[in-house]
Amino acid sequence: MRESNKGKDFYMAKFPSFLLRAAVVAAVPVAANAAGTYYTGNYQSPQTRYSTQSYASRYNNTTQTRNYNTGNSSYASYSSSRPTVGTRTTQTTVARGQTQSASQVATSGTRKQGFWLDAGISHEVAQWQFEMKESKSILHYDNIGWNVLDVRGGYAFNAGKTKMQIDAGFKYGMQSGETTMVDDDITNGGYISDIFFVDANGNGQYDDGEEITGTQDGHALSVGKSDGGNMYGFNAGFGLTDFFQLGSVKFTPSIGYRYLKYKLETKNNHGLAVDSYTCFNINGETQCDPVLIFPIGNISSVPTRDNPYNYIQVPAGATMVNTAGTFYYSQPSVSHSYEVEWSGPYLAMDMDYQINNKNAVNGRFELGLPGYTSTGDQPYRYDWAHPKSVEDKASMGSAYHLGLGANWLTALTDTVFLTLGLTYDYYSVSDADAKTYLNANYYETELSRIKNGGTYTVNGYEVNYGTGFSSDEEMLAGSAAARSIVALKESCPGWTCSVKSEIKSFYKSMGIRVGVNAKF
Repeated sequence: MRESNKGKDFYMAKFPSFLLRAAVVAAVPVAANAAGTYYTGNYQSPQTRYSTQSYASRYNNTTQTRNYNTGNSSYASYSSSRPTVGTRTTQTTVARGQTQSASQVATSGTRKQGFWLDAGISHEVAQWQFEMKESKSILHYDNIGWNVLDVRGGYAFNAGKTKMQIDAGFKYGMQSGETTMVDDDITNGGYISDIFFVDANGNGQYDDGEEITGTQDGHALSVGKSDGGNMYGFNAGFGLTDFFQLGSVKFTPSIGYRYLKYKLETKNNHGLAVDSYTCFNINGETQCDPVLIFPIGNISSVPTRDNPYNYIQVPAGATMVNTAGTFYYSQPSVSHSYEVEWSGPYLAMDMDYQINNKNAVNGRFELGLPGYTSTGDQPYRYDWAHPKSVEDKASMGSAYHLGLGANWLTALTDTVFLTLGLTYDYYSVSDADAKTYLNANYYETELSRIKNGGTYTVNGYEVNYGTGFSSDEEMLAGSAAARSIVALKESCPGWTCSVKSEIKSFYKSMGIRVGVNAKF
């Protein structure tokens, strides 16, 4: 590209991100780990940059650079659950064999021998977010509403002089109303889309020692709607009933296993993506020009300007222009679909306090060490595999869960109680590994078309792939697009791109619950 405003008269070739990852990671370490959102080997923006590659301008000259990985990504899917946080069944303090009238019904946090069952409905409000550390992308669902039905049960018994109990619970929820998904590639600074360098050898590709002059930076934001999601969870535990007492409060420690899964889909997603190159500070505000790429022969000329009040000059000899990754997009159908799982062991402490012979309160504190798995599909990404496009995973013990609950119980009869409670759950993981599953057929087909040449229909449009090449060696020497695909294949064995410790994610919810508790 020509830097016409700096008095220099040289061209710079546009260096493809995939090739950069494979060839110049030592020279430009920032490019290897910062080229956009989602694990495609050189990272891509989570915003789907479907038209960033101009097929027509690319294949009119087969040596023109094409970044086959300028994709992006996003996320979504989930639900909340905390089956046993908060509601602890109570029993009467009267000795076995005694009877009471309805006016004398008593409640107590003390569990004696026998079964208990608790069923209730609740409404929870939740948020799910994940962030990609190096590619700087954030995606979040806010104010998710869940209408939840849960059932819990347990059995308390004596083992010698020791009181014990086992309990289990299940919950199922449906998404209530509509929530907003925001896919944000702006807040953390955006992503690197391409690297530019001075093509001193004039061969249209980067060679060691050539000057790297700048980056093409992507900034994108999209907003979509989500409804129709679902969630479910279950838990099972073992505890020592009323193991110790402080004042009038009785404590029951327990251990157990908890599982939570939720699914969300995003529809009607609208976004705007802008690729920038030159930025200015104007009155304390940073303003960046959108990048304009002019193909001239086998190089890409990207003009700049030193003064934001001047015009950008068109390079000599340029007859075409490419707006790169600057465009608006709309995705009316499902653009993102996610299923998220948190599962693992926990330690809990239940606290029971009897107010009087009819009323009691109890609380629960729970700390868990779950694993994390998030599986996503992005149907608009024709270069990714389906139905599983991406997967983030952390082993059991890598995440943590904090659960809190409180309940008020009032006796309706000597065996039935009305309960009203609050719940809070917070799940978090910091170092989940990330994988992207590429569409091998798409990339292999592209290589075949580049080698054979000719005109093909791509996404409903006629695309000329040039005259072709007589051998693979000739193709790699003459086509930057082919070199990019081969470099991608080498960096993503089996067409699966992996990045370690890339994902930070959290899920939190707060709910209000009403239920009925009975003991037998």
